[in-house]
Amino acid sequence: MKRLVLRTVLPALLAIALFTGVLFVYILPAFDRVIMDQKRLMIRELTESAWNILARCHADEQAGTKTRAEAQAAAVSQVRGLHYGQGSKDYFWVIDGQPRMIVHPYRPDLEGSDLRNLADPHGQLLFVDMVRVVEAHGSGYVSYRWQWKDDSRRIVPKLSYVKGFAPWGWIIGTGVYLEDVSAERAALTERMQTVSLAILLAVAGLLVFLLRAGFQAERARQRLAGALHLSEEKHRTLVESAGESIMMAIAGERLFGNPSLLRQLGYDEATFAGLDVGDVVLPTAAERAAGRRAWQDVTEGAAAPAPYEAELRRADGTTIRVNLSLSRIEVQGRAGFMAVATRVATVRDVELADAGTADELAAANRRRTLMAALMLTHGSPAGEVMRLLSNQAEAVTRRSLALAEAELGPAPGTYQFLLMGSVGRAEVSLMTDQDHAILHDDTPGLADYCLRLGARTVEILAGAGYARCRGGIMSSEPACCHGPEAWRATFSRWIHTLEADDLLHAKVFFDFRALPGAGGARGEAALRLARDLREHLHGEIALQPRFCHLLARSILTCGPPLSPFGSFVLETLDGRHATFDVKGVLAQIVDIARLRALQHGVREVGTVARLLALAAAGALKPATAEATIAAFGLLQDLRLRHQAAQLLAQVEPDNRLEPAALAQAEQAELKRVLTHVKALQAEVDHDFAGA
Repeated sequence: MKRLVLRTVLPALLAIALFTGVLFVYILPAFDRVIMDQKRLMIRELTESAWNILARCHADEQAGTKTRAEAQAAAVSQVRGLHYGQGSKDYFWVIDGQPRMIVHPYRPDLEGSDLRNLADPHGQLLFVDMVRVVEAHGSGYVSYRWQWKDDSRRIVPKLSYVKGFAPWGWIIGTGVYLEDVSAERAALTERMQTVSLAILLAVAGLLVFLLRAGFQAERARQRLAGALHLSEEKHRTLVESAGESIMMAIAGERLFGNPSLLRQLGYDEATFAGLDVGDVVLPTAAERAAGRRAWQDVTEGAAAPAPYEAELRRADGTTIRVNLSLSRIEVQGRAGFMAVATRVATVRDVELADAGTADELAAANRRRTLMAALMLTHGSPAGEVMRLLSNQAEAVTRRSLALAEAELGPAPGTYQFLLMGSVGRAEVSLMTDQDHAILHDDTPGLADYCLRLGARTVEILAGAGYARCRGGIMSSEPACCHGPEAWRATFSRWIHTLEADDLLHAKVFFDFRALPGAGGARGEAALRLARDLREHLHGEIALQPRFCHLLARSILTCGPPLSPFGSFVLETLDGRHATFDVKGVLAQIVDIARLRALQHGVREVGTVARLLALAAAGALKPATAEATIAAFGLLQDLRLRHQAAQLLAQVEPDNRLEPAALAQAEQAELKRVLTHVKALQAEVDHDFAGA
């Protein structure tokens, strides 16, 4: 109880002292500066507005509708009647470069007079100073003493802004009395003191509330600790019951294998924990030649290799061949690796490429997706898992095509399956839908075959866990299955007609990538179809530069969820959690990379590859490319780990990220990333201004 009171009351008292100090030492002086800055801005903007009167009258002179004398007389008349402020007593005046008074509403006696020797009570030649400021800078501020509005007996300090009108050699200005500023400052100070007292009283009331809440929080903490223990048990059970065989090794820890691995190798948990990794995973020929093991390199931070075949030694001395997928993990600051081992050529546990039916393919894909989620929760880099998921999506698509082609028979001509969207860019998450198309030659009957092939492929992919595209961008749709001429005509129409829907299509279709080694895409002729279409795309954009301008405008309609004051802009869709759409922020980076790539003729499709190519071509500063790649990586990391946690909790994955669930350091880093995205959009806005 005593410790709780100290933890609650002492910080509150310190906060009160800090608040009082900051209020009177920093905030109020800062408000003084703000008020003065606002006044300076106000008289500058008012002078700019009055200057436009002179410009309009001069325009009449130039148009020949008025002589100079008539135009100047009209300007003098309008300026004389121009008043603002309390009681409409604030005014404007005009002098020339002599200086000579042209018009002054409250001192008509000075009009036409030479002002070179007119000084204020301190001897300042104020009008001479105004001429000097205009001659030096075109406009500026001048401080002096002058009569209080229309009261010639009261002389007070004044700050004025003057601006030259070169065509007539005139200078127009207005000013603010510093006594007005002092009065506002006094009123503000009084209000702040009243508010401060109210805040202090509120804080005193909150102390009682916080003490009560402290007891409730302690009880809640104990409940959460129990829930966390239960969650850990569930997670451990999930790992242990996974169909894939998993092995983990962390520096200073005993070797871990889940029950699936232990059963395959014939070890009990205690015996296996006492083994060395080298006792279980036998070196491949490449590892023996290099003198290094792949798992050692991964532990030390090297990029994980692609899944490879290796041999595991069983307890009885025999070996089994497996496909081994490695990823680096880090637990409490200690590095290690996770290995996912899949038996080669088993009947019940087939690889994606070996799936003989759509059901086998779906089961294999689900297992791999679950393993990707487990890798993320055990510290595997998000970029590595994203590559794994992208390779997996490509492999599933390739096998789906093969299964569909086996049902329909061989294609009567050459076709190329085109991957689009996140799969085309190799940026797949744990929640990915289908985006694809078919490009085929003009062989008779091939168009109908490709539509049927696309329809069956869509069905198989949907069964494997890849949702149908809501926008209908799938090879089963006639709009997504064309010959070369039709595709070229479609791309040209989108680029030259510049309709809003065409810009939306461009964001998906222009990220196309050929899927090699699938169905009719085995030959060089099929790959050439895709390359020719890519060259046509960039050639058409070069002929219509306005396309990039409109594409830039379209991607600037949405900004990152960060307010001008640096706080998150969130939505509470479920009534409980304040979240934002992390996919939407990623899309802003993807859109900008695509725009710059199309602008500069870069052929790469992936976002990171585009940024690196732009930097290499000198179209993007290396520091900007590096910062953008880092921002993209952080957002992907947050997105994938969020989805992995949902998947393992048997919740449908989504893209809604809750900043409050992140650590303070992660929130700060996320704000820096969102600020960087804003800066990228500002650069696009500048470069494509006037689109």
